[in-house]
Amino acid sequence: MTSETTDNLHQRWSIRGQVQGVGFRPFVYRIATAHALRGWVLNHTGGVTIEAWGERTALDSFDRDLRTTLPPLARVDQIERETVRPAGRAPVSFRIVASESTTAARGRVTVDSATCSDCQRELLDPADRRYRHGLINCTNCGPRFTIVRDLPYDRAATTMAGFAMCARCAGEYADPGNRRFHAQPICCHDCGPKVSLRLADGRAVAGEPIVEAARLLAAGRIVAIKGLGGYHLAARARDEVAVRELRRRKQRDFKPFALLVRDLAEARQLVELSPLAEAELPSPAAPIVLARARQGKGIAPSVAPGSHRLGIMLPGTPIQHLLMAEDVGPLVMTSANASDEPLVKDDDEVERRLAGVHDAVLWHDRPIERAVDDSVLLDAGDRLVMFRRARGYVPSPVTMPVRSPRPGLCVGGEIKNAVALVDQHMCVLSQHVGDLSQALAYTRFVRTIDDLQRLFDIEPAWIACDRHPAYLSRRLAQRLARERGLPLIETQHHHAHAASLLVEHRRTEPIIAIVCDGVGYGDDGTAWGGEILKADLCGSERLAHLRPLRLPGGDVAAKRTGRCAMSWLVDRFGDSAWEHPLSARVLSDLAEREAVGLMLRRNLNCPVSSGAGRLFDAAAALLGLCAFNHHESMSGQMLESAAYGARQRTGLEERLWSPAPSFSQEGEAGAGLLGQIDHRPLLDRLMEGLVRGEPVEELAWVFHDTLARGLAEAAAAACAHTGLRTVGLTGGVFCNELLTSRICAWLSTTGLEVIMHARIPAGDGGLALGQAGIGATIACEV
Repeated sequence: MTSETTDNLHQRWSIRGQVQGVGFRPFVYRIATAHALRGWVLNHTGGVTIEAWGERTALDSFDRDLRTTLPPLARVDQIERETVRPAGRAPVSFRIVASESTTAARGRVTVDSATCSDCQRELLDPADRRYRHGLINCTNCGPRFTIVRDLPYDRAATTMAGFAMCARCAGEYADPGNRRFHAQPICCHDCGPKVSLRLADGRAVAGEPIVEAARLLAAGRIVAIKGLGGYHLAARARDEVAVRELRRRKQRDFKPFALLVRDLAEARQLVELSPLAEAELPSPAAPIVLARARQGKGIAPSVAPGSHRLGIMLPGTPIQHLLMAEDVGPLVMTSANASDEPLVKDDDEVERRLAGVHDAVLWHDRPIERAVDDSVLLDAGDRLVMFRRARGYVPSPVTMPVRSPRPGLCVGGEIKNAVALVDQHMCVLSQHVGDLSQALAYTRFVRTIDDLQRLFDIEPAWIACDRHPAYLSRRLAQRLARERGLPLIETQHHHAHAASLLVEHRRTEPIIAIVCDGVGYGDDGTAWGGEILKADLCGSERLAHLRPLRLPGGDVAAKRTGRCAMSWLVDRFGDSAWEHPLSARVLSDLAEREAVGLMLRRNLNCPVSSGAGRLFDAAAALLGLCAFNHHESMSGQMLESAAYGARQRTGLEERLWSPAPSFSQEGEAGAGLLGQIDHRPLLDRLMEGLVRGEPVEELAWVFHDTLARGLAEAAAAACAHTGLRTVGLTGGVFCNELLTSRICAWLSTTGLEVIMHARIPAGDGGLALGQAGIGATIACEV
């Protein structure tokens, strides 16, 4: 009988994507047996292979189900189907072939996943043997990336290695027809890790741990709660006293807290959600979604001071589901750390690093292998924007538009650091690491590099970094390149931002990129951050930029926003600015005003910056919205929230559109630029508005709209100059929804294509991906 006989065809499928550790082989087994096929399924390097014999109609039906009815955590990037000739002898049944370490070692590591609906049902079912089991999971949900120690992904290579399965769990684990077939974290009350509650002084709390933790929260206490990738600190979100105490203990005065709510219905009561956000919140990733807050819903004012948004998340672990079932929510659920430090993940770290912060600890004894923060997305209405890419999305690889002939390591930036590994078309972007100026974050940065290299079995042949001479990430890259004898690829900061956007959209052709952030090391040695670039993966050209401001005191000016405002006034009015009444408004302290005056007059310690972030600082100080940045981008958040309040008023855009002055382009002789974007007319407009007594909220809107218009006009001029038709928006400032929407509005009349970030952070969390695109391109040319 040949392979052409319709009742005994032999076909092969090669499948690549997120198909290992997600119940894909049991899924294949079930649909193959349902269609009476014979053969086998096995893992191979980076994917799965299926060999099947059967009738053509059965094989076609199997193929349809294979493509359309995937397991919840599976993602298929590529399917290749072929008929095998000759067919050979068909096996008598269909089976799952065990993985061999040599073929599975380079398989993909799966993301962590929120508790699935089946496990939620069992968790709350008194008749189920896993009723109220705080670590319930199955093949479709639970920990993966945060427990795996090595590949292949077997229980012995995870943090569950120390927990032997009971007979009933072992039976489920071995049954291909069971939802827990080969679920490595499988456990139950009899054999799994235990949930416990203890007070801050170490005393154990009697009673059911989660019930007692809910009672403590209801009484206004602060409880540290162990999750998938680390600990959270929780307090009742309607208890102003508790929230303020949490801020005091955590040393986090102003940065908004996220909220854990029971379900989508409660989320809708607190915030305005788009259909996209309503789909993403209960997804396996279970991210925090930033959405516009509804007023008068009883949330403590200290949860998100000065912000028109709330960060909302749904329960992602069994412990969180059980807490919400105690009707204690909504809860503040914030990362367990002191201000700016990395997330606490280890049980012994709780008492050492959170001493005096928590009143009790709700924990379990399943170890966490690596810390992974909650992911954060912005609900922008017609799209979701990734702010922090971590749990639920990492380490899912990004497919690049260019193939690197040799593997590489990209070390990212300094703030909001993430690193990346490159292997052919694949880029694995790490979880959020943090600010490397913090010693603990730097230690975690080094460990993350080693961890990813070992886990993905990648030995880099080149290293890419930011060229900023003071970045700790660059210094490590230099040392590693020197020690290993590897080429070092130094990338310009804003070119890497533009490259990150290109890689996300799988493009290689040049675009005009509007790159706006706080600071990045420029080609001329000054601080850049308000740039119009012609960019592709090979290089970039600076065509225009915001008029630079001097920053009296350097980095201090990025904190003390009045210094940026005073520099703006001096840039506009010269020495007479010191006689202007606004000088005392933006710098109320006489001693500081005199010190800043001396620096500006003598040009002492006044580095120049074209950073858009510093312009936001200046405007926020001028309008009396933010005198000190207690956290990164605080001034931008305050400005946007104020402008949002004005935007709600009927007819605002029509009333302010025409009078709002545009930026003029000021040529820069010999610089080879199209021009500078002069922001002094914007200062005039804001000052006139203050004199006339216009509401600060409306002036904040004018600031956004006018800045957007200047950037859009400069980008359109760059397109006309180069003949390009695509404009890209990238850099941390484009976390600002209003500025982004206003630029798009101004560009909408030009016929130009506009591309933006969606699944990769626009800020420095996406730098390593841009470095990957640049590094892979250079590696191709060497």
